[in-house]
Amino acid sequence: MKTENKRKQIVSAAALFIGIWAFSSAEAVDEYQHKMLFSPSSSVLAAEARGRVMIYDGLRYATVTHAMDEQFDRIENMMFVGTVIEQEDGELEVEEDGCD
Repeated sequence: MKTENKRKQIVSAAALFIGIWAFSSAEAVDEYQHKMLFSPSSSVLAAEARGRVMIYDGLRYATVTHAMDEQFDRIENMMFVGTVIEQEDGELEVEEDGCD
């Protein structure tokens, strides 16, 4: 039962994120994701305490690393997909994470 509830929460979070992404610009999505990562509201923290998982898509590797360091106590409530990695030559590459 607990696994089913966790699955429903993940699906709900994904649906919410996809809805926001579909109706806003990439910059607004990035701003929203940064806010959720680094300045979560008390209601977001309460939802995470109940098992909510937020899926972050298309963030730069440096941002993901910073979040993992700064928000370590919240890692189990974060999922990062499509992480953008800057190559030595300056070219950007999206990490293949199998979450297409």
